[in-house]
Amino acid sequence: GLPLLHYTRGKCPETGRRIIAKGIVAVGRLAAGILAVGQASFGVIAIGQLGLGLLLGLGQGATGLYAIGQVAIGLMFGLGQFATGEIAIGQVAFGKYVLAQLGFGEYVWSTKRADPEAVEFFKSLLARFI
Repeated sequence: GLPLLHYTRGKCPETGRRIIAKGIVAVGRLAAGILAVGQASFGVIAIGQLGLGLLLGLGQGATGLYAIGQVAIGLMFGLGQFATGEIAIGQVAFGKYVLAQLGFGEYVWSTKRADPEAVEFFKSLLARFI
């Protein structure tokens, strides 16, 4: 019952409230869908100032299995100024494998601590992309 693409703008003239974009691809100030793009978005993949994604969240505040944002709350991977996840990379980060200026976790590579497991893990992770 969802449209393939739903784009909204402005307010509903009858109610005066913001219209929520709802679709497979939803685009609007408030958006909910498989791929949601908006100031506040919720979806499997969510992109926005507040991106609440189930799989991937991208935004100033982001959540998801994988999260990238200023505040990135990820379960598996978090990349941001403040990040959490199994693998967390950030200025302040919490996780199992952590690369951070100030890091907390099982294996941490930070300004104060360099666990050999963390150093090896992040060097091998970087080698995959080079």
